[in-house]
Amino acid sequence: MANKYSKSNNSGRAQEHKTMQQYEEQRKRLNTGAKIMAIIVAAAMVITTFLASGLFIFD
Repeated sequence: MANKYSKSNNSGRAQEHKTMQQYEEQRKRLNTGAKIMAIIVAAAMVITTFLASGLFIFD
């Protein structure tokens, strides 16, 4: 009688390949998110600098 632990070695390799594909997709999404966050932070720094210099000029 077969149970869930009596699978062949081929299914283990397929699972490993699937896991690697999931890891690569997740890494790509994280890299994209990190780039977007870096752009937002850089833009916020530039805007803050211009606002601060503008307030300093009018003071």
